[in-house]
Amino acid sequence: MENQLPIVAIVGRPNVGKSSIFNRIAADARPSTEHPKQIAVVNDQPGVTRDRNYAHVKWNKTPFTIVDTGGMDVDPEDPLIDNVQLQVDEALTEAALILFVVDSRDGILPHDTMVADKLRAAGKPIILVANKADSRSIELDTAEFFSLGLEAPVLTSCVQNLGIQQLLDMIAELLPEATDPVEDSKKPIKISIVGRPNVGKSSILNSLLGEERMIVDNRPGTTRDAVNIQFVYDNVPFELVDTAGMRRKSSIKDDLETATVRSAIHSIRQSDIAALVLDITQELAQQDKTIASFIERNGKASVLVLNKWDLIEKDNKTFDEYIDLITRQVPQLDYVPKIFVSALTGQRVSRILDVALEVHREYCTRIPTPALNELLMELRIAHPPPRVKGTRPALKYMTQVETQPPTFLIFGRNTHRVRPPYTSYLINNLRSTFGFNGTPIRLYYRRN
Repeated sequence: MENQLPIVAIVGRPNVGKSSIFNRIAADARPSTEHPKQIAVVNDQPGVTRDRNYAHVKWNKTPFTIVDTGGMDVDPEDPLIDNVQLQVDEALTEAALILFVVDSRDGILPHDTMVADKLRAAGKPIILVANKADSRSIELDTAEFFSLGLEAPVLTSCVQNLGIQQLLDMIAELLPEATDPVEDSKKPIKISIVGRPNVGKSSILNSLLGEERMIVDNRPGTTRDAVNIQFVYDNVPFELVDTAGMRRKSSIKDDLETATVRSAIHSIRQSDIAALVLDITQELAQQDKTIASFIERNGKASVLVLNKWDLIEKDNKTFDEYIDLITRQVPQLDYVPKIFVSALTGQRVSRILDVALEVHREYCTRIPTPALNELLMELRIAHPPPRVKGTRPALKYMTQVETQPPTFLIFGRNTHRVRPPYTSYLINNLRSTFGFNGTPIRLYYRRN
């Protein structure tokens, strides 16, 4: 599970700037470059944040975990918003300190008073944060905030980066003493769970964790932030990233969805393995193929997760027929293992992690140079490179120059005349000889 540091929960009604404060703290107090400048998606539209979003930070030698939450609605009517409130309640339960954020420009609204009553009932230390204090006149007019029955507010402006350091000083002073968690010598294997909207990504993550960690709803677009969750499976540390559904660019109509898709793309680029989730009950869409191509182009190891297998009528040929169908429809990932799962029943979901471990080993494999050159000699004797404009390329020597993904360099004469079909022939034989299940292979040439 995640390292047990004191948790600071950021709560408040929708659209008061909770995610902006979360991003500022994660940027100003992060202990390393592990987290990007902006982690949570920020947009003027209320209700952007839904799932809990965590970042490990450190300020004045005090390590802690900051958690962003969805906007609090004391009496929600929408079942989706009700699920957001359950996520907020979980954050309050585990928190050692609460940052109650209000909008200094709006003043105290009735909803703020109801939220304050609920927070006081939690019995946790509370810091009142009056955000969006972008002008001097707002700074001077703070009397009404005392009606909430809390200490004087800390005035912040995320736009101007004001008051954040003062807020961090107060957090460090109020938190119980904590020490940095013991650093694990193993870096977590980072798996992004990606795919089109509503294929079951969050349900799969919940099934893997054995808890309702992510909000699940049958309406597409429920997940917006890319949410990172660290845990240990079979004594191996993992980091799972649940991402927003990725629609075709032409279908994206607003800035919010643009930001969520951009966050999902960034998650793929930062991951070790991309788990591409497909809904097996639907025909494969062009967008599925586009995401698969993006994963391959970025050199990421991957697994194909075929969800909702429990809804398919089967006979003794069904499995092989679907394997053949998927391989034909997504040829760019023909080397990728395919796992048929049901997030609803939990069928074979844990298999995703077992296969990810195998794929990650292949992703990090390094082949000795003598073995590579022995294979190269066999291949060029069996099938020499074709002549191009009367000249045959002479491939002399091969070595592996990188892992993640496995990358090979071949030296020789006239290597610029090697055509793509011959490169595919070499790559296919590298696979059949050495494995590399689930990982792309890069092959380059250099003229002597």
